[in-house]
Amino acid sequence: QGWQWPGMGAALYASEPVVRAVLDRCDDLLREERGSSSSLLDVMFGRPGSTEDLDDPQWKQPAIYALECALTELWSSLGIRPDVVLGHSLGEIAAA
Repeated sequence: QGWQWPGMGAALYASEPVVRAVLDRCDDLLREERGSSSSLLDVMFGRPGSTEDLDDPQWKQPAIYALECALTELWSSLGIRPDVVLGHSLGEIAAA
């Protein structure tokens, strides 16, 4: 962990419907799981009014996972299908 930054994925979210769908789903699921109105997307994109910190593991880990999954779906939609995937630490979950 440690490569997260405010705004990560925002351009792809704005331009790629596949990415938008995955990130919206992750945001919805996280809100439901936490019973919270705080938005993962607000934290990820550094939107004004977000009071959460992307460097906090409770936000950075879901943000990294969500973006990894969104990128995987984007590549798949473009016909890119790897023969093998692997990940390290949190990336192992997204690779699965």
